[in-house]
Amino acid sequence: MLFSNLFIYLAFYMLTPTLPAYAKACGGSNFQASLVVSTFSITSLLVRLFIGNIMDKVKIKPLLFLGAVILAGSTLSYVWLPLDAIIFVRIIQGIGWGLASTGAAATFSNIVPKEKRGEGMGYYSLSMIISMALSPMVAIVIMDLYSFKNIAFVSVALVIVGVLFLYQVKIPKEDSIKSNSNKKFSLVDSFEKKAALPSLLCFLLVITLCGIMSYIMLYGKELKISSIWIYFVGFITMVLITRPIVGKIFDKRGHAVIILPSSISLIIGLIILSYSNSVSMLVLSSLFYGLGYGAVQPSLQAWAVSRSPSNRQGAANGTFLSSMDLSYTLGSILLGAIAEHKSYAIMYRFSVIFILLLLVIYSYNLFSANTKRAEALEETS
Repeated sequence: MLFSNLFIYLAFYMLTPTLPAYAKACGGSNFQASLVVSTFSITSLLVRLFIGNIMDKVKIKPLLFLGAVILAGSTLSYVWLPLDAIIFVRIIQGIGWGLASTGAAATFSNIVPKEKRGEGMGYYSLSMIISMALSPMVAIVIMDLYSFKNIAFVSVALVIVGVLFLYQVKIPKEDSIKSNSNKKFSLVDSFEKKAALPSLLCFLLVITLCGIMSYIMLYGKELKISSIWIYFVGFITMVLITRPIVGKIFDKRGHAVIILPSSISLIIGLIILSYSNSVSMLVLSSLFYGLGYGAVQPSLQAWAVSRSPSNRQGAANGTFLSSMDLSYTLGSILLGAIAEHKSYAIMYRFSVIFILLLLVIYSYNLFSANTKRAEALEETS
């Protein structure tokens, strides 16, 4: 399942930095480049609102297969389509991505034992983050040397490999299906309120990631740095170093010792990125941001799943991943507008605000929870 997830995510993230750049190369504006990201995220978000709860009732594997087929077919069509048609097909591709990514998250939640949730979801997130860092780096190099058409072909091939691995996966869902199959579907059931707080924090976090993943290639052109792909080398290095450790710390000591210092690292990384004028500054920025993101994102997801009922893990993952889609939708438009009127450097500086909001909301919740716990102990004693 890790390999299946890795290859499907590799395929998806090859499009993230290159498709907006391809839209610009086709004569599109910054707004049209942002639509390539936002239209995709909107449908992916809508699919997650329904599919997370549905996956708590039905077999996941067929939905995963369907999502992969839609993902590959829509990617292949970009080779021949004009810009306006690409924006439309991105809407359809969002459906495939919503099915594939939510299904993968639900599968991991069912496979991993509850007492190993932090470590297990850490490995799941590791496959996601590796692809998030590796794919853009490879895709940017391919686009610089060849063309976007080659990226589309490679992406489809990666989806096929992911499906071959998925075919070997056995998903233990029988008990969950039996216990939930008679319950009528409700849109309210698709939202897991216990996962709301971690999902909100993830929403703020991913806005900053959207700015990096979607616009780093265009930022490189603004800086006149051709080797902008090197940013992802530092990013993936820090993720690989920290991810196995972070999961175990989460299981033993909780999320506070991870999220608070790692958020500071995110802020430092974004500030350095916004002032970068050399490859060395890009690498330094990527190390701080990679450390922060590699620690905060999986901790928030493990927290969202752990605080939700066991029979609501699909809905919890759907809620959490929906926050990421909504973040990409709004973030791409907002940050794209800032870049349009100012610059990409100002855009990254502005992104720091979202991590500061994350820290404020999280710290307030932590303080409130500790206060309530102390009051409960006093009443007991």
